[in-house]
Amino acid sequence: MGKIRINATKLKKKKKRARAIMPTQSKLTRDQREFLDYKDIETLSRFVSGVGKIQPRKRTGANHKEQQSVRQAVKLARFMALLPFVSH
Repeated sequence: MGKIRINATKLKKKKKRARAIMPTQSKLTRDQREFLDYKDIETLSRFVSGVGKIQPRKRTGANHKEQQSVRQAVKLARFMALLPFVSH
């Protein structure tokens, strides 16, 4: 039987390009806010994507405590029907 030839260039996997998400200054510290209220829909909508997901800390630039307060406020606003759970 003959030898099987394998083209080495076809075996190489394509490298995935990493999208550069630039960390920004926190939107809460920029506005100099210490308390985030669940009734403030304008501010909360900045932290929610168009689909309805809460944006990660890397995208929002918030530290751990700020992101935790954002998460709690968004969840409470969703429960009170001020923000949608999912938007298509």
